[in-house]
Amino acid sequence: MDYDFTFVVSGVDVDDQAAVDALLESCDALLARAGGVDLLSVTGSGESAIEAALTAVSAARGAVPQLRVCRLDRDLVGVHEIAERTGRSRQNVSQWIAGDRKAQGEPFPAPEGTVGRSRAWLWSEVNQWLAAHGLDDGAAYPTRAEMAEIDVALATSVSVTLSFTAAGTPGFEAARERVVDELRNKHIPGFMEFLAGVAHTTDEKGAHVVVVADPGEPARGVMEYVSSFGHDVILITATDQFMATVLSTRGRLGPTEIVTVSRESTVGEWLRLVQENPQAAFALETSEALDEEVAPIQRRLAIAA
Repeated sequence: MDYDFTFVVSGVDVDDQAAVDALLESCDALLARAGGVDLLSVTGSGESAIEAALTAVSAARGAVPQLRVCRLDRDLVGVHEIAERTGRSRQNVSQWIAGDRKAQGEPFPAPEGTVGRSRAWLWSEVNQWLAAHGLDDGAAYPTRAEMAEIDVALATSVSVTLSFTAAGTPGFEAARERVVDELRNKHIPGFMEFLAGVAHTTDEKGAHVVVVADPGEPARGVMEYVSSFGHDVILITATDQFMATVLSTRGRLGPTEIVTVSRESTVGEWLRLVQENPQAAFALETSEALDEEVAPIQRRLAIAA
């Protein structure tokens, strides 16, 4: 189901044309400013409003990494705004509020508060009431309770940097994109919860580094890439299930068996070895033609969904 959201954001503004264009092209999201506040309007899809919101936020952050999504804008409306959005007169709206017109069914929603001397309502609740009378705008919005949950999720969420492996074999770019799409469309809530318990995987800006790989691409390139970071990284891929694995070259956890990974192995074959030997460290098969060795890589944590 599709839901419409307006988020209060920071880190970018309407004067940043590159960010405006990236959000519009990648997410069909509109960056605007109202009352001195930067707002991002976007549609998200999901089985619930919460899942849809987190999916939309993830896509926006992927398009513009410096974007910070602070909270949902509540979209408060008064009599004048309700009249404008419904194409009715303010007198009509006042009659709805008083219960003089369209009195059948649920009463008009209670106001959220007052602005000056005027009452203000949540548009999402007004729109839901209007739907019963065929006057809604056709969009779906989160409920009051869902808004609170989304704000909590945003307050405790983490910034994610997606780093793609540099394997030179053609054809894997599209496969990696499919892995990212599966993450965004199916696993964002669980993945964000997973990240909340992960340490040592952030870059100098405090963003978690996620390396995306296709299970069929060469393990050699991915292992070399993982070893190039000065911190742990999270490798995600998807075979018959979505997998996220924290990998480390920081040093072994106690006495550790070293398992050699063939230079011809795929990422999928390497990860099967990791599953079969969860306490081991994995070293790429050496080659006389290469001077440098890839540091052994050890699994720290993993999830599958």
